[in-house]
Amino acid sequence: MLANLIGSMDRPSVGGYHAKIFDLCLLALDLRRQRPASLQDIDSVEKSVTNTIISLTMKLTETMFKPLFIRSIEWAESDVEDGVVGNTNVDRAVSFYGMVNKLAENHRSLFIPYFKYLLEGCVRLLTVSGDAKTSGLTRKKKARILEAKSTEDTSISIGNWHLRATILSSLHKCFLYDTGSMKFLDSSNFQVLLKPIVSQLTIEPPSSLEEHSNLPSVKEVDDLLVVCIGQMAVTAATDVLWKPLNHEVLMQTRSEKVRARILGLRVVKYLVEHLREEYLVFLAETIPFLGELLEDMEPSVKSLAQEILKEMETISGESLRQYL
Repeated sequence: MLANLIGSMDRPSVGGYHAKIFDLCLLALDLRRQRPASLQDIDSVEKSVTNTIISLTMKLTETMFKPLFIRSIEWAESDVEDGVVGNTNVDRAVSFYGMVNKLAENHRSLFIPYFKYLLEGCVRLLTVSGDAKTSGLTRKKKARILEAKSTEDTSISIGNWHLRATILSSLHKCFLYDTGSMKFLDSSNFQVLLKPIVSQLTIEPPSSLEEHSNLPSVKEVDDLLVVCIGQMAVTAATDVLWKPLNHEVLMQTRSEKVRARILGLRVVKYLVEHLREEYLVFLAETIPFLGELLEDMEPSVKSLAQEILKEMETISGESLRQYL
């Protein structure tokens, strides 16, 4: 109903009421965190609220939109008691990045510059486990906590799984629509995001995921990871940045976890298929890894490695078996 009302508003009305309407939408987005007993389908409600926000933003100038977006970041990161991840409420963060997803999907290249305000939050939420509360600690203490967490069990909570999937989806759209003259994904931002994103290849899904049919499945997140990292490379468009990305991904293929090895290979396959001849400069580094994976005990890993080698041979026009 509110979306229909916004659609009929003239410019003076939008100018006078846009902030109040946006605040109402933020109140509605907080329902995921509050979880009232009377609310059965939070996803449908949230989708409706997000669509209302999109209807509103379509009528706003940048001068109107920017302060509202900054306010929404502050709302998402404000201190709350329950369900924190690195001092950020997981449910609020899921709602917020769901909104970011839709803003990127609808406004495309016009919205991409706003990711500069999200960079630090994305990195933090992709790297901090659900139990790591680092607010108020010194930098050294924060580093020790994060390092300790990185060596522990790599499975995450249901809420964290949902949040990371939503962030990855947002980043994929960011890379996909980052087509302006002033790119968001410059060398600096690329390096900041690289390890946090690639590290998701080794994150184990929650054991109770199958009980939550409304959440992204393992397959959906796996597919998302491949296209997110792959598009990151395509958007970077320089071998200076492809080299560290290729190396980070190849290192994941040495994981003890079969899923991580397969995901690493799927990303390599994406790079080979999309960069084509430009990928050939990385053959010297990639072939030894493929050699190891061709002897893997898992048939699915071995088969995928064979596919990639065959594709490389097709592109290069020569047999690469002699280099294995």
